[in-house]
Amino acid sequence: MFKSILIRIVIPYILGILFFLEEYRLILGATAVALFLVYMIIYKRDFYIYILFLLVGVFVAFISFYSFKNKLKSIENQKKYIGVVTKISLDNKSCIVKNKHYTLKLYFDNNKNLSVGDEIIFTGTVITDINYNKIFSKNINAYLKVIEFKKIGTKRDFFISLYRLSDNFKRNLIKIDKEAGAIINGFLSGDTEGLEEYTKDVLRELNLSHIVAVSGSHLGILALFTVILFSSNFKVRYFALLFFTYSYVVLANFSHSAVRAFIMILFATLAQTLKKYPNSLNILVTTFILMTASNVYIVYDIGFILSIVSTFGIIILTPVLKQKMDKRIAINLSAFIFSMPIILFLSGYVSIFSVITNLFVSYLVAFITIFSLITFITFSLAKSQMILYPVLILGNLFIKLLNILKCININLYIPNYSLYMLIISYIIIILFFDLIKINDKLKKAILIVLSAVFLFNFYPKNQLIISFIDVGQGDSIFIETPNKKTILIDTGGNINGYNMAQKRVVPFVKKRGYRRIDVLIITHFHNDHAGGLQYVINNLQVHSKFAFKPNNNEFIELKNNDKLIVDGVEFNILSNESETSENVNENCLVIIGKYKEFDFLLTADAELSLMKKISGEFEIVKMPHHGSRYSFNEEILKNIKIQNSIFTVGKNNFNHPAKEVIDLLEENDIKYYRTDRDGTIQIRTDGKKYSIHK
Repeated sequence: MFKSILIRIVIPYILGILFFLEEYRLILGATAVALFLVYMIIYKRDFYIYILFLLVGVFVAFISFYSFKNKLKSIENQKKYIGVVTKISLDNKSCIVKNKHYTLKLYFDNNKNLSVGDEIIFTGTVITDINYNKIFSKNINAYLKVIEFKKIGTKRDFFISLYRLSDNFKRNLIKIDKEAGAIINGFLSGDTEGLEEYTKDVLRELNLSHIVAVSGSHLGILALFTVILFSSNFKVRYFALLFFTYSYVVLANFSHSAVRAFIMILFATLAQTLKKYPNSLNILVTTFILMTASNVYIVYDIGFILSIVSTFGIIILTPVLKQKMDKRIAINLSAFIFSMPIILFLSGYVSIFSVITNLFVSYLVAFITIFSLITFITFSLAKSQMILYPVLILGNLFIKLLNILKCININLYIPNYSLYMLIISYIIIILFFDLIKINDKLKKAILIVLSAVFLFNFYPKNQLIISFIDVGQGDSIFIETPNKKTILIDTGGNINGYNMAQKRVVPFVKKRGYRRIDVLIITHFHNDHAGGLQYVINNLQVHSKFAFKPNNNEFIELKNNDKLIVDGVEFNILSNESETSENVNENCLVIIGKYKEFDFLLTADAELSLMKKISGEFEIVKMPHHGSRYSFNEEILKNIKIQNSIFTVGKNNFNHPAKEVIDLLEENDIKYYRTDRDGTIQIRTDGKKYSIHK
């Protein structure tokens, strides 16, 4: 059954979706062809089913893609909007607005006196410079910057009442105790607004982020509690089960993992009502197809994908493992084994104690979740803040427990865990646990080959790797030497509370398999280059710190003509010695790098007077000041021969990179790459040959 569903339906369907939506078309196409050939060998007569579901996946992606894009275009063309407020941020500067045609997220310049249930009419501009795949995955059609709005009424129904009660509960919890209140609200509704970033990082490191996202375990706890509560009456029990679980899904704002769990409960309940034995795998596959058919972009919702994959693992692997261990351990281990490849692909590391901590924490989470739900109901009726104190005490105790677990936790780091390694990992898992029955000799041969390919990833390649991390309008360059020494040049910015070091730089470094920085260089202390400095220092082991005109004794000052040599890689320093204002971009470090025959130039925010001092031929040049026309011109190009150029750039009001600079590069047949379009750009070289990866 598993083999038939997996190969006939699930894999071709997913491949069809990704083939249409994603850029991994070469890998996906090769995978599709390989699986098709395997399928023809196994099912010679029914291979058309494979092709059918591959085409179904493409068709579903096609319909969803044009549906969302057309709706977005329609929203962009509207002059006025109307909708009902369903959720408001704690600072009252953003909210979710819904009507029967679309769901919008609104942003305001300052606090607005809005309430859940308010019906408003407003004008605004659609924010376009954003990753709309992730926005669509949350069932939101657009982000709008509001120009003006007016309240025109108040709506009252079952949904709005639950949203209003949830908002009131959250604000009262956080008003009394911000951190404990935020985590209790996360247990109850999956909304982690207000939770400290440190606590979120701890949850991620322990692989426990799912406990503050309403998922199958939460609905399972509620379902079990409901069945026990109404065990005496069959009809009442099932009615109560569906009512309470559906209400919980509404409370969780229809998060995809909660909806997935509810649909599975609905199917299982229906099967039992009809006195049929429910097949969990069929229910899961049907649920997945139904949900992706309604919105294919949920494949970009990591919580949903982990929910599906973990449930899939529990269904097919638990029966194998429970023969050798306790059922509860088998369930947790099954979920861990099947979710681990995705976690490694996203973060580059996984907690080796994850199974134990999840097993230990799950009982506590079950108790706190039920206690939080009872507290929510009681508080909604009695309106007394005194009711909240017991559950807040539990929240504080849980946070202390997390900190203890963090101290004893050990993470397994697997660098360079790419898409093809993820695919190989799942094939190895399926064959190792005999989840698909094939010839024993063939299975062993495949396992040996795939394991060798997997392990080859860790074979030292003696390469210099330079990664220009996508940090928006800013700089952060991570360098790995052939012997795994690490250099970080700048840390990205911290703009409007969005810390690039926290969101992108440190996660990237950890995904590459490192927790240390051997050499940290700050080219200058402008926010877009050093705004994430403190977060880097707090979250990575930084050994040596260098900077241009440092303002404290932690840093060693780098001056003109200084040289650093790290593991055979030379960093020659060029700078102006003028005592100009700290705000002038001319005050920065330019780094001329060399590894064997490979030369690269890192120009920070240098302007023309500093750039004129540079001459030579470079395989890679990071364009100065994000492509400003005041930093690069034809005269500079006469002294510098460039093979490839890179713009580290994001959304900005300076027209970076300047059209004049782009035109100049194109006229001289110089290839250029942009982090705002290409994402993080990586250069790999053995000192002679080099390659560029996006």
